[in-house]
Amino acid sequence: MIKAFITVLLFCPLIGFSQNLTSSTSISITKSWSQQPNGYTYPMNIFVPTGAVPQGGFPVCVLLHGNGGNGAGMVNQFRSTLECHILIAPTGYLNSWNICAETSDAPDIEMVNDLVTNVQRYTNVNPNKIRIVGSSNGAGLANRVFIENSNPGIDIICAIVSHLNEAQYHSGGFYKPSSTTDPSASFCGYNTLVNPLTTRKYLSISNDNDNLIPYLGGSSAVGVNFLPAETAAFNIAAYKGHTGSIGASGITTGNPAITEYSYLSGNVVHVKGNAMHSTSTTQREYVKKYFSDCVTTVGVKNDELPRINIYPNPTSKSITINVGVHLLGAGYKIYDSKGTALLSGILNAKETVIELNNIPAGMYFIEFEGSIRQIFKVIKQ
Repeated sequence: MIKAFITVLLFCPLIGFSQNLTSSTSISITKSWSQQPNGYTYPMNIFVPTGAVPQGGFPVCVLLHGNGGNGAGMVNQFRSTLECHILIAPTGYLNSWNICAETSDAPDIEMVNDLVTNVQRYTNVNPNKIRIVGSSNGAGLANRVFIENSNPGIDIICAIVSHLNEAQYHSGGFYKPSSTTDPSASFCGYNTLVNPLTTRKYLSISNDNDNLIPYLGGSSAVGVNFLPAETAAFNIAAYKGHTGSIGASGITTGNPAITEYSYLSGNVVHVKGNAMHSTSTTQREYVKKYFSDCVTTVGVKNDELPRINIYPNPTSKSITINVGVHLLGAGYKIYDSKGTALLSGILNAKETVIELNNIPAGMYFIEFEGSIRQIFKVIKQ
């Protein structure tokens, strides 16, 4: 008998929570900090596609606007690009996101963490396909999510026209701020070393004639120094396991032309363009292609999926994991709702019982690594 804390994600909806996310759903996330001691509730714009729900649920894209923008504008911008995704676009305090020297000092990374956990609960959402797309100032926050968030359900990060800055990556590692960001402090207060998840795909889009974010790195008008765009993507690829050298020339295609620098079979990609502080039609088409996976498992038939049953769920004491022969010998990991790994082990029997008596009520996730990666949700009452 294995004793553990539990949590569950992939091909299974949240048992005990049978509510679909809709375009009119109200998601309320309020945060308090020095600028807003009484709290600020982030406005949320939501778009849910019509038609049948894909197997496993809709993928979700959290859209993060640029400085001065808003959530409604991001939804309008990406509805045709990510047409098979649920789109959720919050609006930041003072229409800004807190990276270093912005007008907002809000705890935006905490908001994104809460938003993702909230969205994963809905029946028509694929909890393993939560994507983050940020543009400009929002790309800075997307990069913070890549570095700081440990929820395994976030599988793609896309940073548009703002690559890694030196606060986020310096001294050979990734960093987050230990408390509030401070433009007068060394590296804006990003002084805590972080080991980001390596399971996520990462796409960056930058332009070599950008008049705001320097493609070749260095100081900028937004108050931070940037890495060279190609070096920033290479550093992420090297962290994720790339052992070769930085891409020297890339592959140039399209009209307007873009140059693709791809690592690890597309798990890390940098796309260079010539659209100043914006995106070209070719770059937008690249994003659409990179995200074009609105089926849960490409090339796998339903009857070929490894069988996993988890019961009872919800539960107050224990759960039993019943698996088919495909998953015998597979590994599993258990996470809490913040993405903290609590336990790992091997499925050596068709039925594994996990005691939950000593953990608090809440939502947890179990990740199975077999012939097909699956994550399920479990509720402890």
